[in-house]
Amino acid sequence: MRPGRLRLASGRRRLLGWGSAYPGPAISTEDLCRQVCDGLGYGKRRLAMALAQRLGVRSRHLCRDFAQGLELPRPGDRNPELAARALRAAQTRAGLAEDALAYLISHSCTPAQLLPGGSAEIAQRIGHQGAHLELRQACTGFANALQLAFALTAEPGSAPVGIVGVETGSVFFDPASLQTQGEQWVNFLQMGDGAAAVIVGPEDGGQGPLLQAAFFGQCQQAPPAGLRLRMGGSDCPLLQAGALQFEHDYASVAEHGLFLFEQGRQALAQAGWSLAQAAMCVPHQASGSLGPWLAQHWGLPVERVCQHGASVGNLGSASIWAALDRLMSDAALPAGPLLFLGAEATQYSYGGFALERGELGA
Repeated sequence: MRPGRLRLASGRRRLLGWGSAYPGPAISTEDLCRQVCDGLGYGKRRLAMALAQRLGVRSRHLCRDFAQGLELPRPGDRNPELAARALRAAQTRAGLAEDALAYLISHSCTPAQLLPGGSAEIAQRIGHQGAHLELRQACTGFANALQLAFALTAEPGSAPVGIVGVETGSVFFDPASLQTQGEQWVNFLQMGDGAAAVIVGPEDGGQGPLLQAAFFGQCQQAPPAGLRLRMGGSDCPLLQAGALQFEHDYASVAEHGLFLFEQGRQALAQAGWSLAQAAMCVPHQASGSLGPWLAQHWGLPVERVCQHGASVGNLGSASIWAALDRLMSDAALPAGPLLFLGAEATQYSYGGFALERGELGA
C-alpha cells in the first residue's frame, strides 16, 4: 500500500459554530454486556468483558434499546433527527438565523434510507432552504466535506457552510450473530451512535477559531475494504433474512491503520504543523485504547492524545467533529493548536486539519 495524491486546501477558514447530539443517556459497557450477553451464556459475557477492556470503550450512546435482536431507532433518535439536533446546536453557537447557510453537507455510512439522501430531511428539519448534499462515507467523511466547505467559502463575504456527520450503526447488529461471527464482537463493543456538526465561514479578520491545513488523501494498492455494508447495494440487492450487518476485517484494519495515521502526520508536517506543538492530537476515535497506543508510538504525553472514544465509542463519520465539540468546551486544555488526523479503513483514506482556537468569546 502506498499513498496517492494528497489534496491540501489553501488558506484559512473561520470555525463559526460546533455542536453534537447523542441518542439518550450513555450506557456503560458493563451494563450493555450484561443486557446483551447474559442470554448467550456466562462464557460469552466473560469474553465480552475481556475484549471490552482491550478496546477501552467504557460507555456509549445508542439509538436502540437492545430489548430484542432486531430493532429500529427510537423515535427522535433517527439518523436525520440526530443530525438536525447537532446542526441546530452549531447554528445557535454561531448565532445564525435558521436559513443562513449557503450549503448543507451531511456525511454518514448508516443513513435512514438509500434514497432520498439524508441531507434532504436534515435540511427540512432545520429550515434550510438552500443547496444540500450527502456524502456516503465513514470516518473521513469530515475531510471530504471540509474540502468542499473551503472551496465554497473562498471568497470574502461568502455565506457559511454547515457540515454534519452522523451514525446510527447500532441497528446494523443482531446479538445472535455473536454466536457464530467473531468479527461482530468488535462491532458490538466498539461502536456508538451520535451526530456532530460544525459551521465554516470565510476568514474575516476577526477573533475566534481558525481552520487550516485541511487535507485528504487515499491509498493505492490498498487491501480489500476493512469495513463494509455490502448488502442492499445494486451489486447485492437481494437481502438475506435478518439485519444488515457490517463486515469487519479487523485484522486488516489493525495491520494498516498506523500507515494511515502516519500519512496524516506527514500531511500536517508538509503544511508546517508538528504533533509536538499541539495542545491535543486528535486521531479518529476508533476506540478508547487507540490514544495511549499512538501516544507511545509518537513519543507524546498520553494526556495530549485525545481519548474521547472511551466515553462515546467509535462514532464513525461523526467521530472527529464530536471530539472537536468536546475539546472546545474543555477550559483546562492548555494553549496551542488542535491537530486532527482521520483514518478510514473502508477505502483506506486519511484526512485532517489544524485548528487554532484563538479567543472564543462568551
